[in-house]
Amino acid sequence: MEHLNQVNIDFVEFLPFSERPFRAKFIPSKIWDDLDHYRNDSKGLSNYFKKWRTRIEYRPEKLKSKFYETNVAMGGEYDPQERRCTIHIYTDYFNKFPFTDTTWKRFKFRLIQISMHELVHFMQFDRRCDEWSNYVLPYKKVKQLKRNEERKYLSEFDEIQAYAHCIYLDFKRNRPNIPVTQLLSRARKGRDSKTLRYYLKTFNYDAHNNQAIPKLFKQVIKWSNKYERVAYKQRKKQR
Repeated sequence: MEHLNQVNIDFVEFLPFSERPFRAKFIPSKIWDDLDHYRNDSKGLSNYFKKWRTRIEYRPEKLKSKFYETNVAMGGEYDPQERRCTIHIYTDYFNKFPFTDTTWKRFKFRLIQISMHELVHFMQFDRRCDEWSNYVLPYKKVKQLKRNEERKYLSEFDEIQAYAHCIYLDFKRNRPNIPVTQLLSRARKGRDSKTLRYYLKTFNYDAHNNQAIPKLFKQVIKWSNKYERVAYKQRKKQR
């Protein structure tokens, strides 16, 4: 079962920004359907995302994504100086890539998920007038320099908030009928979110010495509650 094709809200208003950074609405359910027009159309896909101050960059192929077996790895970043998001798609031949219906749906989900992740960062910087946040939660250092750098990165509050949204989307896509609190309670053993598993493995599942983990869980619940409030208001309007 898909989830994003049912999210009929303007994500820009949902966040919210202090003021709109662009006129175009970002409605996941509409984008989900629109993307079908740009399957194997790299130029069309790039032009489509411009209205959200988002650049699509095609880069040389690399290993599969950490999170989803889309067969096409993806990543993203936000530049506060340009006030622009960038999505990196790692394939040398997007226009001829042999997507199946299943892998295309996975690609669409990951593409929208990354876009929303970067829009969260856009909002964070916008509300702070483009200043970097120095809010890094305490984490346990280990002997490996690379692992320490990764732990520091994932302990930044901005990343915790943005990744928590990715985890929420994972949950709603993979386990839509199970409460978020229940999914979090079984996070150590569950396979409900590859994003969450990546986070937990980075900190060796040690929530006591790495405060990013409990903060992450709280942020996932906050996103869930925010979506529930919006859904409740929409249901009331329809009555």
